[in-house]
Amino acid sequence: MAQGGEGGLVLLVEGQRMFVPAAVALKVARLPTITRVPGAPPELLGIALHEGAVVPVISLGASRSAMVVCTFAGDKVGLVGGDVVETGLCDTTGTKVVDLAPTIAKIQAGGWSTGWRS
Repeated sequence: MAQGGEGGLVLLVEGQRMFVPAAVALKVARLPTITRVPGAPPELLGIALHEGAVVPVISLGASRSAMVVCTFAGDKVGLVGGDVVETGLCDTTGTKVVDLAPTIAKIQAGGWSTGWRS
């Protein structure tokens, strides 16, 4: 890795370091009130209001200290379940990159889901 690492943030999720690249991480926000969606898979904690928009909130783990607002396919998504331990140019040695694609595909495939664009 060249000079200092990769831009983004590192979350500590149940003892494992997970990296969210700067290309998708928008903001670290306070944990909002999350409203559960009936019938949603466990990965989808629910929905929350963030800066006037409703965003789906995905769980990475048990921590509830903050929400990382990310973009995925042009939409905002909230991630909770990890503690932010590093920001900026991060040492990503031994980290797993957060890959939202499989989780979001599973959530959107559910019969209750019609997508989450506002």
